[in-house]
Amino acid sequence: MKLTKDQIQQIDSYIAACGIEWIDVRAELVDHFANSLEDKFEKNPNLNFMEAIVEEHKGFSNSGFKKLLASKKAAVQKQFYHQVFINLKSFFKLPKIIISIGVFYGLVFIMDLFSNKELFFMILAIILFLLVIQALVRTAIDKKSKNNNFLLLNRMELIFQLFNFLMIIFSSITTSRTENSFENTNYNYLQIGIFVLLMLFYWCMEYVYLENKKYVQLHYPQIAI
Repeated sequence: MKLTKDQIQQIDSYIAACGIEWIDVRAELVDHFANSLEDKFEKNPNLNFMEAIVEEHKGFSNSGFKKLLASKKAAVQKQFYHQVFINLKSFFKLPKIIISIGVFYGLVFIMDLFSNKELFFMILAIILFLLVIQALVRTAIDKKSKNNNFLLLNRMELIFQLFNFLMIIFSSITTSRTENSFENTNYNYLQIGIFVLLMLFYWCMEYVYLENKKYVQLHYPQIAI
């Protein structure tokens, strides 16, 4: 027995009332409930629909959806980390390594234009700081938009905290260096290398987010994002 649109909506409303705010997670649960209930109504058409939904919910253990939701969040976070680092690794292989080398030597060229090397590295630290601010602002905007309704698009706070932590380390390295160290080419190259790595890391985070957004737009076209 195929469920009606009204019945599907009842399932969705029930799951939402149980605290599942994420549309993508809710869609999976609705699909699971619908398939299971269709089988049950094939065997017994006289079942009470709402009672059948509650019984199906009981099958998720005493904690209801909490365990499932925790598992989903962990899986999405792991997937995000994996995608970010896979993309990051690609910048150290052909053909993308050409971009990494180009950015590195471009920064070396710009650094050589500065007589005050400390000023150059302070500018790099400010750029990283502005990226963190931009990320925080966009995260706050997402929380007020429909993007926040998808677990897949829920910006990973931990990974942004990691980037923020690395940015602080970069700034600390700059402020702790002595005047003589800024004349040391090896130190300067090392710090430029760290900056390039951080920039690529940030780019990969943004790229993965945009790819996930495309996925959501493709699979949930009825919801404007």
